[in-house]
Amino acid sequence: MARLTQVAIILAATLCFLSLVDVADSHAPKFIVEGKVYCEVCRANFTNRYSEPMAGAKVKLECKNEVTERVTYTLEGETNEKGVYALTVEGDRGEDLCAVTLVKSSMADCAEIPDEKPAAEVTLTLNNGFHDEFRNANPLAFTRKEALPECAELFKELEEAKKDE
Repeated sequence: MARLTQVAIILAATLCFLSLVDVADSHAPKFIVEGKVYCEVCRANFTNRYSEPMAGAKVKLECKNEVTERVTYTLEGETNEKGVYALTVEGDRGEDLCAVTLVKSSMADCAEIPDEKPAAEVTLTLNNGFHDEFRNANPLAFTRKEALPECAELFKELEEAKKDE
């Protein structure tokens, strides 16, 4: 009888421990990083009326430790028909610097990655005052080798607006 009681106590303790592990794991934060990729047809390095959303572009989220700069987390994704990606990140990355970068264009005539290697930095921690799971990344763009002819009109308008200031 004493042996049966000991087995019951051990079994109950094991179940309690496993349920605590499950509860602790279920509270790990999850973040959804959303952003947009487009083709910058004017080579102006900013979104404008001629910029085209890029469906099927590949992006990569990479997190590095702030001190050691060792990569701690990597996740790749692809844009939908509107040029929007959504990456689901598990866990708090408060000790990391995280950024989304361009990987591969889906448009042969718009596949250049600008020289300054654009990256959209995102903060993936709950210890910064933001308690929402959604994180918006700045837009990223591939560029064309040659600007479209319509872009001349855009640049002319920008110059006129600058003169009016």
